[in-house]
Amino acid sequence: MTDADDDALVLHPQWQAWVAENLARGAGSDEVIAALVEDGVEPAAAEACVDELDRSPGIQEARRLWRRVGALEQIVRLRGEHRHRQAEGHTTVARRPLPSVDALVARYWVPGVPVILTDLVTRWPALERWTPERLAARFGDEPIEACVGRQDAVDPDPTWKPLRQELGMRELMERITRPGRSNDTYVIAKNAALRRPGLRSLLDDIVLPPEFFGDSLTPDRMGLWIGPAGTHTPLHHDGDDSMFCQVLGRKRIRLAPPESLPLLERSRGVYSHWDPGDALEPDAPEAMLEVVLAAGEALFIPSGWWHQVDALDPSISVSVLEWAWPNDYGWYRPGSVLRGSQPA
Repeated sequence: MTDADDDALVLHPQWQAWVAENLARGAGSDEVIAALVEDGVEPAAAEACVDELDRSPGIQEARRLWRRVGALEQIVRLRGEHRHRQAEGHTTVARRPLPSVDALVARYWVPGVPVILTDLVTRWPALERWTPERLAARFGDEPIEACVGRQDAVDPDPTWKPLRQELGMRELMERITRPGRSNDTYVIAKNAALRRPGLRSLLDDIVLPPEFFGDSLTPDRMGLWIGPAGTHTPLHHDGDDSMFCQVLGRKRIRLAPPESLPLLERSRGVYSHWDPGDALEPDAPEAMLEVVLAAGEALFIPSGWWHQVDALDPSISVSVLEWAWPNDYGWYRPGSVLRGSQPA
């Protein structure tokens, strides 16, 4: 056999990858060869490629890993089927007063079920003190870091650092109350406003029951969000269970559980490529829960839950990550594992 004959038996790398994937998935050699021949590959080349790959140790290991993935997907599917059978946390998000610690842990924390609490934020002095007029008068030109220029940025949330800019509180309040909708200026949690010495008195306006959140407020584990109507945070998940507290205005929040594999398939790190607000998409990958969070309400968002957030009015929110018990799942980054940017 000549070198030219040998070359004829070598398939294009894309074909080799297709053969390897199908063998790993459990397809039979004859089935794979027949498919190649049907698509125009010479029978001898098809047989040679499939035979070589089928006998390789790499394919044997790939088959083992694929079976493991299949088993894990069944576990995820079972979790999803169980969630489908309970209305709360799948077809609806309940609104209720703050329960006891034991009830919240058993009914919402452990099973990972979102809930809106109607009387947690109502006890905060912030509910009266954090109006744009009162904050402007109280803090004047005290600097606060915001992300500015989001409107023209391609991905303003994962690439937030270049958008950082200091504004005076008075100017920020003027911006968020301008007529119309805008995603251009937004104070996000990563701007760490509650850690700034000149704004620490804001913590005096937040009252959290210690049996749920510990004996003292922890600014490092709290986020302040201030923006106009129109601010938008794309679909993403967090690595902590959070209590998202609405102080001013309303926010629309769309949610889906962690076992939503179609959202994971479209993920980039902790963000998903899909916009659940895109009504033009014919094949929406996931049905979403949708709630409108009003001032005075708090939404418990379990770790791993996908959520997209849109401000319907000029808005101020506080996210709380510090609880009276351990709450850190920073290792949870399945999107990064899927894309190969983080080891499993």
